[in-house]
Formats: sequence, structure tokens, C-alpha cells
Amino acid sequence: MRDKVEESQYCELRCSSKVICREELDSGVIVGYEHQAGSLRHIKCSWMIGADGKKGVVRKYFLEPTANIKQETGLFAYTGTWVAANLKIHLPTPETHPEFPLWGQGLTPQKVYDLFWPVGWHFCSPPGKPTACGRFGPHSDRFWRHEFAEPDWDDSMNAEELLWDHLLPMLTRGEDEMGNPFPVGGVTFPKDCIEIRRCRPFTFCQKVVNKWFHNRTILIGDAAHVFPPFGGQGIACGVRDAHGLAWRLALLLRMPIVEKPLADRILTAWALERRQGVDDSTRLTMQNGKLTNEQETLKFFLFRTIMSLFPEPPSQLANVERSGYKSTKAGFFLLEYGGGGKLAQIYLQSRTTRPLLSDQLLTRGQTIMTLLIISNDCAREEANVKAILRAVNMHSLIISEKSIIFISPDQGDAKVESTTENESHEVFYPSPRKDLLEKTIRPGYDESAYLRRLGWTTKYAILRSDYIIFSVARTLPELEQCFMLLQGRLA
Repeated sequence: MRDKVEESQYCELRCSSKVICREELDSGVIVGYEHQAGSLRHIKCSWMIGADGKKGVVRKYFLEPTANIKQETGLFAYTGTWVAANLKIHLPTPETHPEFPLWGQGLTPQKVYDLFWPVGWHFCSPPGKPTACGRFGPHSDRFWRHEFAEPDWDDSMNAEELLWDHLLPMLTRGEDEMGNPFPVGGVTFPKDCIEIRRCRPFTFCQKVVNKWFHNRTILIGDAAHVFPPFGGQGIACGVRDAHGLAWRLALLLRMPIVEKPLADRILTAWALERRQGVDDSTRLTMQNGKLTNEQETLKFFLFRTIMSLFPEPPSQLANVERSGYKSTKAGFFLLEYGGGGKLAQIYLQSRTTRPLLSDQLLTRGQTIMTLLIISNDCAREEANVKAILRAVNMHSLIISEKSIIFISPDQGDAKVESTTENESHEVFYPSPRKDLLEKTIRPGYDESAYLRRLGWTTKYAILRSDYIIFSVARTLPELEQCFMLLQGRLA
């Protein structure tokens, strides 16, 4: 991750520095930091984002004393000590570990890794200690997070010794992924292939800030909210915070004139949506916590038995994801025009373009919003929509003629067409499974989900950069009204 930041033309990483002071101006923020050489330096920025964790400087030293912004108990109270470890897994090979018994079973080093360190996040309940574990980062990096409850923790304990006592039994297997027993009996993954990058106790709780921003200083991630580990929602919520904030900051930075009342309205809508998102994740964490922390009961046994009958168990998180922010009052969308929900992610393609993720289309126009036109008559629709855009005089930063994307519900009607202005454009259609043999797709992939979430009668959709539907329309007058309401939100 550090390498990616250093390579980016948009970022500059300054390590071994400590932020020590801040001055807020009407036009921005001056941040003072102590450089690694000990000298005091300053950066002037338009906005300051506190993404520095639950004990970070931005909230505790800048916003708590001046704006009384602090983390408070969210929907439920929980406090518990867990041992948390970040691990780097190295592949054993026949050369490095010639005595490892599974080479004789035809397993390759990668198959050994996949067997002992399976894809996905895993939550375990008693007997034993409540546990949360799973991969993070690119799969090729082989990083793993392992956390387990230690309710009787005291400082005389050794976290790494507890980790090995807890982890190694889980890395001892007597059968392959199909349940076939190994002829050699139980096999333990080589301990010397597990590199501990960090291991220490953490006190986990569920809290969220009473306010997400003050003037030009904003909080995201663990600086704004913290979760217990048995829901796996901490980093997910942090990513959603940043995703929803990024396009708003782009808007505030690039619009010619933005007075403080408008900036506050835009950020307040973001804060309301993200509080809704945190509350949704908290409910999921509470439900998962009951399964992870409670002892075996008849009710729990029946629940596990029923869930085992589903090849792909129903996901409460998936239901919440589909709803997006529909239940958020004063969110940045038009609920009366079908807004607030979240787009499905599928593959789309055209006659000239190989399958690509649908999310990639939202970046093509370099605008804050994307206008989706669902039609089998592209030329006529494009002319009508462009006429409306010109009439309402929409700012080109928000939506422009370049940000129009065409979707055809039917593959047979999706072709490159010439418009009335002698320009050609692509028409995309949902990629069927038969065209995705070279792609990795999840079980249950459904190419119809994209248009179904928009609504089968929808002809026009205004989409936010964070995959949230701003509005949908069935007619040109409805679309024009949506444009006018969008302008009103930004006035």
C-alpha cells in the first residue's frame, strides 16, 4: 500500500513526521508538523481529513477541545479485550520443507496455502474463544488478520504466546477441501512460514462521533467510528466514508464559488448518510456478535443447521447494501424519484469493448455524476437529453454531455451508432455468463441485477460516483425535473 501511495501523482507521503498544530482559515487549513529532522514545517490545504485512527491527533487534540467532537456509544454498548495480529504468510515449497507430508498428496505450494488459509472472512464461536480472521489486501501479498477474545487479559500475559496457542490448532488439518482424510493423518502448516508483523492486545468497543466535521476539518475511518471485530465492518465502513466524501470534496474544490452554508449542507448530507451506514453495520455486528460470543444453544444449533442447507446463505449485509441510503432523511438523492439505493456491480460490454466492471463506466466522463440512458434508440434519446442539458445550463463539472452512458437491455440492439451530430458512441449491454469465462465471478452472478435495481421502467438514471442512485426517470419531463432539483441541491 505504501508503494502505491508513493507512486501516485496525487499523493506525497511524509513519514517520520508528527502533526502538532492546526490553524483554521476561511479559505483553508494550515497544518503544522514536526519533520523527522526535528524542524517545524507547515502545509496549507483546503481541507484537513482526520483518517488517523481512534486515538489520532485530529479528533483528540484539535476537535475535542474546540468543537466538543468525540466518540460516543452507538447503537449498543460493548467493550472487550482481544489479541489482534497481522500476519504475512510465506509459501512452503518442496525445497524449503522437504519433509512436509502433503507433497506426496499432489498438492502444490499455492494449494497448500489455499487449504490452510481459505478465502474470505471467518467468524468462530465457542467452544473456544470468539475469533475473527481472514485475508486482507491483494491475495498475492498473503496478508492475514487473526483476532481472538481474551477477556481475562492482564499485562503479565504474552500476546505472541497466546497467539500460537490459539492459532496452531486451527492450522492442523486431517482432510482436504473436499473432506477426504489425509492418509498421513493430521498435518500442521509450517510455523516458520508465518511471519508476525504485529501482535498485541486491543480494547474493542462500538462508538461513533457525535459530529463528523467542523468547518474544514473532517473525520473518517476509525477516527470517526470503531467496531468490535466480530462483524468485520471497521475497514469496510472506513472505505465507504472515503468513497462518499471523495466526490463531494472534488465538487467543493472545483466549483468556482462555494460559500460556507453550501459546503456545510453538502457535508451534512454526507455525515447523515454515513451515520446511517455505521448504524446498519452496527446492527450486522450485533447479530454476528450473538453468534460469535454466545455458547451453543438449541436455537443456535438449529440456526446453523438451517444455514448449512443453503449453498449461498442469505446475507443480511447484501440486503443492507442494496438499500443504500434510502432510509436516510436529507441524504443527497431524490427519494421521490427512486434515489438512494445502491447500484449492483456486474460486467458490461459493447460490440467493441471486452467485458468491464460496471463501476468503471462512472469514471468515463470525469464528472461528479453520470447520466445513464437505457434505450434501444440511442440517437433520438441522445439528441433529446442533450437539448435538456443545454436548456437547464447544468454545470459541466456535475453532468456534461461527455458523461452520458448508453445501456441497451437487449444484446441484439447494442451496437455502435451514429448520432445526429455525426459522432459515434458505444452502447453497452449486461455481459452474460458465457462471455465471462476469463473473469472471476462470484456464485449467483446475475447480469439482470443492474437494470433491476434501477427499475425495469427506468429510461434515465443520474448516478453518483459512489455507486448511489441520485434519481431515476421514465420520461424526459421527469428527467428535466431531476436536473432542476439537482441544481437546487447545489445552489
